[in-house]
Amino acid sequence: MRDLYKQIEVPNGMALEACPVCGSDTALWQFSENSDKPITKVVMCSNGDAVGPQIKDGGTVFAGCILYMPCDDFYRGRIVEAVNYWNEYSRAMTALQRQNRWKRAQVLRSND
Repeated sequence: MRDLYKQIEVPNGMALEACPVCGSDTALWQFSENSDKPITKVVMCSNGDAVGPQIKDGGTVFAGCILYMPCDDFYRGRIVEAVNYWNEYSRAMTALQRQNRWKRAQVLRSND
């Protein structure tokens, strides 16, 4: 599947947020299905290693982080758009995790 992808450098002055799901490093990729299709850019998690339980015998769940191959919404026409989309998504997910963990911890503390 990566034959359609080429890793590209993040431009100077830009940085990528860590993966909001597993915390791994991320990378910027260029994708082109064929020469007739537009080239798009996407940021992906670098963790393709097996995580958690695995489905055997032709299951459809990929072994790595779910953002190792993100959905089509992450693909953008320009590098800056792909980086900004990833970073905004990552920051929003990280903030949501913190908020929900804080709420859960409050409930657990109040039950003591």
